[in-house]
Amino acid sequence: MILSKRYVLAAALLCLAACSSSPKPSYEKERARAHAGYSELDNSTTYTSDYTGTGAPVSYADIPRPVLMVLPAESAKGDLARAALEGINGYLTEKGYEVRSQEASEDLSNLIQMQGDISGNGDDMAYVAGLALGADIYVKFSSSVKNNMVIAEVSAYETSTARLLGTKTGTVQGHGSTKDNLHYLVHSAAEKAMPALERTIFSYWSEDQKMGVQYKVVMHIGERFTGTALEDLQDQGISNLRGRFKSVRVNAMTPKTIDLVVYANPAEYPDAFAVYSAIRQSMASLAQAKKNNIVNKLIILELN
Repeated sequence: MILSKRYVLAAALLCLAACSSSPKPSYEKERARAHAGYSELDNSTTYTSDYTGTGAPVSYADIPRPVLMVLPAESAKGDLARAALEGINGYLTEKGYEVRSQEASEDLSNLIQMQGDISGNGDDMAYVAGLALGADIYVKFSSSVKNNMVIAEVSAYETSTARLLGTKTGTVQGHGSTKDNLHYLVHSAAEKAMPALERTIFSYWSEDQKMGVQYKVVMHIGERFTGTALEDLQDQGISNLRGRFKSVRVNAMTPKTIDLVVYANPAEYPDAFAVYSAIRQSMASLAQAKKNNIVNKLIILELN
């Protein structure tokens, strides 16, 4: 019995010594494990939908992919914001999406003017930038560190209306990280949130494509239209447009503005100018239409 106890004690001491002399795990191994885990999660994600109504799944290859734009939320600043942006853009470009950059656009000089011309959401620069840059959907992100957890939150919006489509969150353990390693962990948390957000985007996009290509249209109404003349312009104008396009969705209507989204058949209307020409013809019996600005999927015009 004594020998047995001594043997057990000796074995325990040897084990303790071996453990204490083992090298501490490096951040590189930790990073590799995290990346492998995210890759496995991403590879296990399937992108199918049964929006055909037949129950048969639809592959993403069957429909064109949306053009995306990624922007920080107002609270996202500094190094953490840059890390999250890198993670999201890296994920999307690896998946083959076209990602528009606000910083690289030549259209930014028009954004301030457009911000005042667009009704309803004029104070949201992400919304205006998405329209001006031709993005179908824009993604906003923020990141934070709470209770030793690194958190990245990503949200997708329909560009033509700024409607929220969904929000997803990615989290990773902070492990008391240094500033340099925190950059990587924020990057990883943002990347981890993207597969679920992509599924949300795909579900919306696969359904929306049945309606055609969206164009945001803002019509400013001239001073001569008042009373019954204004009512006739609004009623008959929308009716004429609905007879021309696959669908028309009115966002807002005031005595000075008609704010709407038209869904155009891309085979018939290949770009925004073709859509504008059709609108001008539809309104010809009611008012003279004059374009103010046509940029990608945003059309601003006057009715006089």
